[in-house]
Amino acid sequence: MNLSEYKTAFDEVAADYERTVSDFGLAFEGEESQPRRSRFGNAAWACENCGKSLRGGNGWVSPGCLACRTGERTVTFFISLKCPKNCYFCFNPNQEDYELYRRECRDAVGELEQAHAAGAAFDCIALTGGEPLLHFDETRAFFEKARDLYPNAHTRLYTSGFELDAARMDALRESGLREIRFSIKLEDSEAERRAVEERMRIAVDHIPDVMVEMPVIPGTLDEMRELLEKLAAWGLKGINLLEFCFPLGNAEAFKERGFTLRKQPFDVLYNYWYAGGIPVAGSEAEALELLRYAKERGLDIGVHYCSSDNKNTGQLYQQNSVLPRMQAATGRYRAYRFDGDDYLIKCAKAFGTDVARVGEALEKLAQIQGGIEWSVENGVIAFPDRLIDDVRACVPDVEIGVSLNVLEPAFEGANMREVGIVSGS
Repeated sequence: MNLSEYKTAFDEVAADYERTVSDFGLAFEGEESQPRRSRFGNAAWACENCGKSLRGGNGWVSPGCLACRTGERTVTFFISLKCPKNCYFCFNPNQEDYELYRRECRDAVGELEQAHAAGAAFDCIALTGGEPLLHFDETRAFFEKARDLYPNAHTRLYTSGFELDAARMDALRESGLREIRFSIKLEDSEAERRAVEERMRIAVDHIPDVMVEMPVIPGTLDEMRELLEKLAAWGLKGINLLEFCFPLGNAEAFKERGFTLRKQPFDVLYNYWYAGGIPVAGSEAEALELLRYAKERGLDIGVHYCSSDNKNTGQLYQQNSVLPRMQAATGRYRAYRFDGDDYLIKCAKAFGTDVARVGEALEKLAQIQGGIEWSVENGVIAFPDRLIDDVRACVPDVEIGVSLNVLEPAFEGANMREVGIVSGS
């Protein structure tokens, strides 16, 4: 076995994934139209979170967006999943107990109180839906409780602006709301869109941080450019551009609009918690064009592109950041390391006839450096990836891969799951 043959297993997993997802009614594009390398090296934006988060415009970004990258000290609640909109791309039906919470409400205040009593520390607290403003009194009570329990936390509300007027904005600000994120639906009627735009314009004078969060739907570039101009002129803090996704349902609506799924939809294929769905081809390309446009026009507004990859890093961090503690407590997985940049767990691997030679090199290095762990299983040797250059110095022609892994909960402890492999540098 060599590295190329080892990679074949992951290629087969990806092909099987595409076949399975295609059964939901939407095909993948033939070739990836927007390779991820296009995110790097452009002066119109700053690449953050390993290129998964792109910050442009005047550079402002919500604290909630920053906290989302790791999921640390941030939390989101909802009162119900009921909503006056009927968006064809809504992914709420993927949420657990969706039908139940379209009919019934959760006690968001009680849940926040329970978290506080259990010692949870939050810097960012959000309320989403459904549409939270269908339950205005409960929404206001939620932010009052958040203010009382977590007075220094950044609070935010996701809304379509339902029945929101200046008096309600003032009430929400007084209850402790810091940020309001409006959702704009480009397929709404002209009257509906103008009503939401007017509420956003008014909100700037009543809520500290006013912004928009919406997906970049392929084919809407001209409308989105016009919207950016308006938001900047009205003084909104920013816009969060989401990668448009297919929620594995309502496929006919996507097909009617000529959409296909993005080839290589995730930078690392895995079972992610985020219910948003599978990225649609063309969304990222138009998001990058909007970042360029904001730069060219010098728009005084924060423009943030949140890729589907970016949505998933919080899960990787939550699962994998415990590795050092596990290693110290159990002695397991000593050849692996948690990468604090992309939140994956990594080690180096060599294969076939290289195994014996790499083993000999590691033995020599251990005599010099000490404390080196490695293992051999099924004709593959795994060792710390920090030693790749040292091993190559001993075995110049060796073929080395960097194994990408996720730590998954198991009945007792946790197990390491390999999710990919790339050529070692």
